[in-house]
Amino acid sequence: FSFDENRNMSSSSPPSETSPVNLGLAVVGCGQIATHHLEALASVLSSSVSLRALVDPDRHRRDAVRALPSFWSLIGERGGDKDRGGGNDRDGDGKGRGELVHPSEYSSLDDLLADGPVFDGVDVIFIAVPHDLHEPLALRALAASKAAGRPVAVVLEKPLAHTLLSVLSLVESSANLLRANDDAPLLLVAEQSPHWQEVRAARRLIAEGAVGSVVSAASYYYESMAENVTS
Repeated sequence: FSFDENRNMSSSSPPSETSPVNLGLAVVGCGQIATHHLEALASVLSSSVSLRALVDPDRHRRDAVRALPSFWSLIGERGGDKDRGGGNDRDGDGKGRGELVHPSEYSSLDDLLADGPVFDGVDVIFIAVPHDLHEPLALRALAASKAAGRPVAVVLEKPLAHTLLSVLSLVESSANLLRANDDAPLLLVAEQSPHWQEVRAARRLIAEGAVGSVVSAASYYYESMAENVTS
């Protein structure tokens, strides 16, 4: 993801290799969905995103994420470009040499939010947990960002919540924060399908009139979860 001047997030165009943007990422929920997002980030934004924290009550799931190739693409060396803590730039080239900076691990979001030194380095909290946990975790993340006095993007895996009341609660809470402060934390839904090449091509063809007047449409998607490392 990248931020534009209007405080929007987009995955459509990755920053250049020289981009100074370095977003600290915390992943809450280390299941199958999280692995897809980490793979996507590693493929296009590895130079601009640093994995700061993994949160999951199941240690084995955290271990499974640590074994992914994408995990190693999203961590840096101490003193290197991804390490905000300064450190060991022995060659003076700004790239740093030495030990890898592994993300901190927690069994709950509250533990992460209470760890000030680590939370201070987090710019994006990605929540990929069971749907009924979206509302309480997102509200706690938004409140922690407000208390910290800096905008932290809270990205929720779709759907936004499991009930209409929970959705309205999240929208109202986010809107209240934005009305009170332009630098309030962002609440976003990880709805990536509109950016798929196939979907964008279909929209273009429809807009060009290549398929005539569309009356109805159906789409089917299948993916086997059997071999996913965290399933």
